[in-house]
Amino acid sequence: MALAYWWLPFLVAAIVVVLAVVVFVWEPKRKRGGVPIANSERLTKLPGYLKAIDRANAAAIVAAVVVIALIGVTTMASARWVYTKVETPEKYNRDIVLCLDVSGSMVDFDARVIDRYLEMLPGFEGERMSLVLWNSSAVPVFPLTDDYRFIEEQLTQVRDSMLTGVNSSYFNSGTLNNAGASLVGDGLASCVMQFEGASPSEGGQPVDDDRSRSVILATDNVVNGSQTVSLPQAAEFARQHFVNVYALDANDMGDAYAAEYRNVIESHDGQYFSLEDDGAIDTIVDDITSDQTNKIEGAPQLLVIDRPETWLWWMLILVPVYLVFARRLRI
Repeated sequence: MALAYWWLPFLVAAIVVVLAVVVFVWEPKRKRGGVPIANSERLTKLPGYLKAIDRANAAAIVAAVVVIALIGVTTMASARWVYTKVETPEKYNRDIVLCLDVSGSMVDFDARVIDRYLEMLPGFEGERMSLVLWNSSAVPVFPLTDDYRFIEEQLTQVRDSMLTGVNSSYFNSGTLNNAGASLVGDGLASCVMQFEGASPSEGGQPVDDDRSRSVILATDNVVNGSQTVSLPQAAEFARQHFVNVYALDANDMGDAYAAEYRNVIESHDGQYFSLEDDGAIDTIVDDITSDQTNKIEGAPQLLVIDRPETWLWWMLILVPVYLVFARRLRI
């Protein structure tokens, strides 16, 4: 326990002392020389007068005590009575990249995919998440973070933009920098590169740092154009970097695109789900959270907790009491 503004009580005490000197020492001397009243002894010796004087003196003493207490309580409340403690938060070392195809063929499905992503959030605790949107090129909307409020805000904003068409640049900007559309292989590879050590520019061999890595890929696999990396190559790239791929297929036609999508994902140790599969979200969340990982300790954080409620309750009690005595004494 400590006072955030420890100097405030000393300052208030000094002010009170100065005011006391002015009121009780200097001011009474200036007011000497009042008007004497003749034969007032008979009045001041009356029992009723003496009782009135005693009541007034008692009320003045109580009022003075209340004022002193009120000043003390107000000072302590203003000085911020706080508790401090150091906490070291624990986090799961799991990273998840949400990887969403925003090509024209996915327009009718993207908002639903975002909703499925939002459904997953309550199932996670401490995992870091990222969102990457892609069409002919990929754009990270936000990097890996465990700020779930921020993640929810970003996902909601993207979904609302998709539903209303307002601020479409929010989810389209930067996703059409190359020729073609819905380049699945390039999109998946870009999502894999969001993990530390997976970017080719970092060089070296794939790093297994004991972190659980997952990509939740949503597309219909309707490729239009020439890809730098094919879907099988991207799936192999993910496997080499110890990334688990969970595929959500928006294509419910059961055609060759869906068959290829499923075959590639499952042949590279990934899991394939239809977007319409009601059990897909629970299965994905359970599978990711069941992946055995260790908790890691975050940076120590100093927590400063204000506890003003006791002082505020005393102020709430003392102020009306003072007002009652002030009215009685006509202060």
